[in-house]
Amino acid sequence: MGRGGAEAGSHGGLSRRNALALLGALAASACGKARGGGAAGESRLGQKAGAGETLQLDRVIDLVPAAGLTWLIEMAPRDLLAGPVFGPAVAQIVPESRFNRFAQRHGGLDPRGAEQIVFAGYAKTTLLVARVPFDPGRVDAAFVALGEAEEGRSVERAVTRMWRTMPGGHEQIALLAGQGLVVERGQLGPLRAAIYFAEGRLRRSLPALKAEPLASASTLAGEAPLRAFAPGPFDGEWASGLAGLLRATTAVAITLRPAANAAVAAVAARLLLMGAWGEDAPAAADRLRSAFGVLTGDPLGRLMGLDHPLDGPTVTADANVLRLEATFGALAAARGLHTIVDANVAEIMAY
Repeated sequence: MGRGGAEAGSHGGLSRRNALALLGALAASACGKARGGGAAGESRLGQKAGAGETLQLDRVIDLVPAAGLTWLIEMAPRDLLAGPVFGPAVAQIVPESRFNRFAQRHGGLDPRGAEQIVFAGYAKTTLLVARVPFDPGRVDAAFVALGEAEEGRSVERAVTRMWRTMPGGHEQIALLAGQGLVVERGQLGPLRAAIYFAEGRLRRSLPALKAEPLASASTLAGEAPLRAFAPGPFDGEWASGLAGLLRATTAVAITLRPAANAAVAAVAARLLLMGAWGEDAPAAADRLRSAFGVLTGDPLGRLMGLDHPLDGPTVTADANVLRLEATFGALAAARGLHTIVDANVAEIMAY
């Protein structure tokens, strides 16, 4: 996509296409690369993480660097899975037994208990940032026990960082004062920036959702339990996406929220296309409506139940943004998504 990480390395990232396809399975997929433990364990860290230190972890979305970002997904798994809409839907995609096996393999760390998770993609890197309490000793032990041998580590203030080379590329994990995890796979770079943001050392740089074009997209999207973003420019095969609208789109935002519906668990979806639409906004809205019709009519759309929305789609436009909103049955969409991504989720949860 023309954007990359900061240092040389192997490809460790997912494409924007895969990231958006996995949106409904985020609570599982994003956590799948984290290591950890939730009970007491013997520590090799050499110091008590977080002693006398304060890290900025209230909003881990603000630890994700903007430079080189190609896509970003954020969620609140603990709150999502406790609700009557997303909880049963995620259970359709990731059975409870799979979550339980994952927790057993990772020393008791259960991704369902995370307060916040952000999954970000760069040209050759994937970055996971999670706010979740853990025992540093058991996280450390899991890092050593799973995968290839550790190549090095450093302990600086309240941050312990460990790294090694994996078959798919480099991997680093940073333990943030027993409250947060950062995992980086692929080309090295974004993890270090995330640590600096947590320590308050990047005062002249902005995180992803506070830098344009995603700052405006985030504001217009509003708060939601599941949000996904992709900054432009969109080139190559992406330029022809959505009836060619992505060629002129500066940023994409997708939000999913529980929707009020007495008959069925429902999800309200919103798609925003940011751009200088100007006087062409009405025509662009018509093209977006047509593109959605094509999407819902193809096998993938029918499998996820997109061809039978409970409400909408409603398309509106102004000079700077195109909006498409529709409501879908949560369980029907989840069953279709399970068919599409089950192999991916199984691989991630078994990692």
